[in-house]
Amino acid sequence: MNLGSAFHFSPVGRGFTCPERSRRIPRRTSHALRLATSFVLATILVLAACDNDFERNAYRTLKVAKVEYELLQEHAARSYLAGRLTREQWDRFALAGNRFIAAHTLAADLMKTYQQVRRAGDAEEKQQLQARVEAALVQLLPLLADLRSLLNSFQPDQPAVEE
Repeated sequence: MNLGSAFHFSPVGRGFTCPERSRRIPRRTSHALRLATSFVLATILVLAACDNDFERNAYRTLKVAKVEYELLQEHAARSYLAGRLTREQWDRFALAGNRFIAAHTLAADLMKTYQQVRRAGDAEEKQQLQARVEAALVQLLPLLADLRSLLNSFQPDQPAVEE
């Protein structure tokens, strides 16, 4: 995937533009990215600690993890377009991103199955699925940490993308 042809940096407008849509993509500062990432992780931890409403917390955790992944992906894409990442580094990040997407999709699919079982009223199967969903959600956090570490290792002279 060649991101360079999809977006163009505009030095006058301080951001990226997408020529096909003529829309501006604002530049985020590393401080804003750190704040957003910190908020996302704090929310994941708080939601994971609550067990009052398993289903609501699971869906929120899925959403928050996806948002953090999208922030990391955006940061990596901007770094690639700015020439701070090589093609090989971008490919490594994309591969790690694919592992996260696969784990996220598995957790989301398990939640759909959990809802169907809950409606059917099978308590034993519901508990088994709940345990599988929790295990899948737990896998998302290390995958996000791996993505963050990988991105930071590519850019030793840049401010770190923090939790």
